[in-house]
Amino acid sequence: MMNSIKLKDHTIGAGSPAFIIAEIGLNHNGSYELAEKSVMAASESGADSVKFQNFLTEDFLTDRSIQYTYVSQGKEITEPLWEICKRSEFKNEWIAPLKRLCDDLGIVFMSTPTSENGVDDLIRNGVEALKNGSDYITHLPLLRYMGSTGAMVIISTGMSTSEDISNALSAVREGGKSPAALLHCVSSYPTKAKDANLRKIAALKDAYKVPVGFSDHTEGWAAAVQAATLGACIIEKHFTLDKGLPGPDHRFSSTPDELKELVREVRFAEMRMGNDALVPSESEMEHRDEFRVGIVADRDLAIGDKMTMESIAIRKPAFGLLPKDIDKFIGKTFKVSLKRGDPVKDSHLE
Repeated sequence: MMNSIKLKDHTIGAGSPAFIIAEIGLNHNGSYELAEKSVMAASESGADSVKFQNFLTEDFLTDRSIQYTYVSQGKEITEPLWEICKRSEFKNEWIAPLKRLCDDLGIVFMSTPTSENGVDDLIRNGVEALKNGSDYITHLPLLRYMGSTGAMVIISTGMSTSEDISNALSAVREGGKSPAALLHCVSSYPTKAKDANLRKIAALKDAYKVPVGFSDHTEGWAAAVQAATLGACIIEKHFTLDKGLPGPDHRFSSTPDELKELVREVRFAEMRMGNDALVPSESEMEHRDEFRVGIVADRDLAIGDKMTMESIAIRKPAFGLLPKDIDKFIGKTFKVSLKRGDPVKDSHLE
């Protein structure tokens, strides 16, 4: 069992900043230029990684009559799923230049393959993280093959039962080489707030003892922030250069400005979480004595006077003894003189 995973300069797991993936997916619309611009924009927006899908439509579709309905550019469109997928295929020759671009930008390139050949194409180009989509979670032979590569395998759990998830993780482990992580995912686009079920993040962590993240299909950044505070160590968000571009995924994807806001809000949320040590913060320590009450002289006191309840008061600031010290020092004699309001210190008494 592994609670954290090293991926390039990132540690993915509890206690580390959430690893934020910009899911470009189909949103390159079959254009290398658009894919390249998307990578650069995602990097500028603060993403730690970009993800594509290097599928061949033939890997998962045979029936070309299956229709798919989606909203694009304000219109409801119905067309063959085959055509949508075919025109959105990620070309094999793009892997190397986009991987180099990501390396130059200091972000992680990853992709979702849909065949062993697709896995090989990624590994051959030095890709260190593979994503398995929710639709492929029962494809145990492919998961087993991914697990034999040594690359990190991230498994989306949309539409899955606990048995599906257990089997998928077991398949990766049977591959013998790859660490695995899970993403809580709701396969609904966009996901309504009532369906987000973010409590599953903790449930997945407890059940499987692997790094767990959130593949966020909701609109806006609020669910991602909430997921991060619930312990999600990966946040994946669909990404587009323009919601008005044609295609099924653009309208619910984040623009560069929206992703930048999401990253900022997640980082602020992580900062606010702080740590769980039961000690004052540094900023509290700077002013703690000024804000707390302490023991002060309640009248002018001379050498030889005794400390009594009548001779002292409890006032701010706490530059001397604290009220908790009263019982230890009541009855002791002052060896210095004090004016009314002066703090009473240990060194003043004998």
